[in-house]
Amino acid sequence: MKINLIKNIIKENNGIITAREIKRHNIDSWYLTDMIRKGELERVSRGIYFDPSFNNFDELFFLQKQYGKCIYSYQTALLLHGLTDRNPFINEVTVYQGYNAWRFKNKVNVHQIKKDWYQIGITHVDTIMGNTVTVYDMERTICDIVRDRKKQDPEIFSKAWKFYLKKSSKDIWKLRDYANIFGISERIESILEVLAYEV
Repeated sequence: MKINLIKNIIKENNGIITAREIKRHNIDSWYLTDMIRKGELERVSRGIYFDPSFNNFDELFFLQKQYGKCIYSYQTALLLHGLTDRNPFINEVTVYQGYNAWRFKNKVNVHQIKKDWYQIGITHVDTIMGNTVTVYDMERTICDIVRDRKKQDPEIFSKAWKFYLKKSSKDIWKLRDYANIFGISERIESILEVLAYEV
């Protein structure tokens, strides 16, 4: 019965189960240990397990499952929103200033932002593996790459804007609201003026 319940949870979660879920269902952790020993589960990280028969290992989902304060941003957010056709060399996340990111700073490129700006533009999208992750929305992501333009690849920067302006789901007014908050309104308007005629 317990094994069947575990397998049902794994199926519902697209191949994933956590120690927290096991505890919530009053299942002894010994069952997980036994499944790992039999090769039926792999330990991805502390408290997170994956069934290799699902063949959909999702690095983005696993990282965020382990470090819930990470919000995907910059190049990773561009990819998740379809605003770039290039996979980032290393995934990028944003956390608020003061958050201790030492446990995962070697796994991703970490940006820190003041707490007042941390929650602006948070949304959720599905990865190519079908798992939902937390990411900044398109408008916030565009503002971030404009704020950090000197560190952005010029080709990726330009294409991101062009892809964005072609999106039916774009929200220029939201982009302008964010730009005002981040103090980059003039830069955003200048880029919009130039690119509007090219798209």
